[in-house]
Amino acid sequence: MYRQPQQFKQPIARPKALGPEFNPWFWNPNNVSAQFAPDHFRRRLWREMDPQLDVTWNPINQRWQVWARSERMQNPVCRGWRLLFIHNGPEGEYLPLDERVFARLLYASADVHGSAKAYFDRIASEYQRDREKTEKKNLDDQIDMAMPYFEHSQIKVSGFGKSNGNKFATYHQ
Repeated sequence: MYRQPQQFKQPIARPKALGPEFNPWFWNPNNVSAQFAPDHFRRRLWREMDPQLDVTWNPINQRWQVWARSERMQNPVCRGWRLLFIHNGPEGEYLPLDERVFARLLYASADVHGSAKAYFDRIASEYQRDREKTEKKNLDDQIDMAMPYFEHSQIKVSGFGKSNGNKFATYHQ
């Protein structure tokens, strides 16, 4: 006896809203629960770079975040602070607080480049360089994938038999 298939009803689960602590700007220096970098690192940062900078720990992402004081920032979450960058490696991996923080701050400084326009031009040229490098790699990969097919489609001569190495021997009879 044939039975009709039963309708299976599964309620659609609504995604739950994430709390404010999942926003990186939540862990700004104004937050009373923010954990700051070690004092020796903060003092060195203020002495060598700028006293308007600070570093906090984001326990959700488990990364250090570098902040700059900015009176123009009136966002209620991070009032008075601007997030400069999240300190992580090129693949997003954790990096400890070390010279790389200072190097990145110095590398982005307008004092090093002379002006904001020169800094923008450098960033634009790096973007163009990376784009050209990616396009060249993609073209090389396409050629590498196409070559076996191209070689397979060529006329083959075994060097044995009637043709004796001449690929046109059978075509001229």
